[in-house]
Amino acid sequence: MKAYRLMACAKHMADTYEANRAICKYVHSTSRGHEAIQLATAFQMLPVDYISPYYRDESILLGLGFSPLELMLQLLGKKDDPFTGGRAYYSHPNYRSANYPVIIHQSSATGMQVIPTTGVAQGVQYTEKIGTVRKGPAGELPVVICSLGDASVTEGEVSEAFQFAALHQLPIIYLVQDNDWGISVTSAEARTNNAYEFITGFNGIDRVSIDGTDFVTCYETMQRVVQTVRNERRPFLVHAKVPLIGHHTSGVRREFYREEEELKSHNAQDPGPKLRKALLEAGVAESELLQIEAEAEQAVAAAFKAAVASPEPDTTQVHTHVFAPPAITEEKGNRSPAHKEKVLMVDAALFAIREIMEDHPEALLYGQDVGRRLGGVFREAATLAEQFGDHRVFNTAIQEAYIIGSTVGMSAVGLKPIVEVQFADYIYPGFNQLVTEISKSCYLSCGKFPVHTLIRVPIGAYG
Repeated sequence: MKAYRLMACAKHMADTYEANRAICKYVHSTSRGHEAIQLATAFQMLPVDYISPYYRDESILLGLGFSPLELMLQLLGKKDDPFTGGRAYYSHPNYRSANYPVIIHQSSATGMQVIPTTGVAQGVQYTEKIGTVRKGPAGELPVVICSLGDASVTEGEVSEAFQFAALHQLPIIYLVQDNDWGISVTSAEARTNNAYEFITGFNGIDRVSIDGTDFVTCYETMQRVVQTVRNERRPFLVHAKVPLIGHHTSGVRREFYREEEELKSHNAQDPGPKLRKALLEAGVAESELLQIEAEAEQAVAAAFKAAVASPEPDTTQVHTHVFAPPAITEEKGNRSPAHKEKVLMVDAALFAIREIMEDHPEALLYGQDVGRRLGGVFREAATLAEQFGDHRVFNTAIQEAYIIGSTVGMSAVGLKPIVEVQFADYIYPGFNQLVTEISKSCYLSCGKFPVHTLIRVPIGAYG
């Protein structure tokens, strides 16, 4: 009944936005067609967990306990938007509270949340190793869920995240919602296989494909998968087939490119009527369902009225949270102490990292060739693995985007990641994560998620 109530809310929210397009002027998407799998996922989450919804996941947010009013405050860019204070689009949440799963910041760039969220799972695994992992009241270990659309799986950065999760057996679930569309591009035009088929190339990630419109199937599947990952600490991919009933976004409307027969076939798979039929067959009275629908319509109307009347952001605060406040504001010590020999820059860099890692057990170093075997191509990490262990100093694959972007998630878990891109010439594949995720996290989360990271990029001749 809770699921049906929230499905009714989601439907009336979408209808309200469509009927008030002049007011709902900022770009937005809705969860119409995706509600069953989203609610089933949200209902499994504990406050100890982490989840990264994507821009079509308003029903996940409703299922987690956020109210229609709270979501509408972001829709309209209002001051009291609980996620970004009016700084980001609808269904771009970030949240940190004792009563909710942690939701890290993410940008609008398609699929870009997958690396930072995999970084969260990497961080959770590390805190388990050093004994500082957060646990639930009954000792539950955290589960990380990353939600994304099937079309985004073609992004190269998504593959980098899959590779790392499979290799290190991270406690993460990739929830892939497949509605056959990537804006106006069909699945047949964009990819040779879906996410369920694609993931077989990453040994170590388990998988399941389900009808994402059947709430009972979705609930039972997500319950089983979440418990598996919570107990066995390994990655999983859930591929949910769903219809796209609404527009791609408010600006890219279905009537621009979708044919009537295709729309009819998607509308016929609407999860709401399916659940309604199942409830009636289970003995729930028609009058009770009608009452739920009427109450949802009234609640959504009241929430929208309140959201419209809410204050706009204070423009004098537009520059707040651009930078995180530094712990160190002045230099101390002597750069050239008497009776001391000068050291090479590469040695100074090594000594600095050593001091950080000695003082902070939450600090770790990873990147290309920094591990025990070589210690960096410039030997700038030599002896660090021997001193601190392979769990704190280790090699990665050639995946600059993951090396850089994972620090967003690691930082959100409370760690201090130090990462190295082997040569300055190699950093460009990591710029997307650096610009779209790291640089904006503090600002768009209103200071909730500053990224604590140190990115080393050696440059110079070697031989």
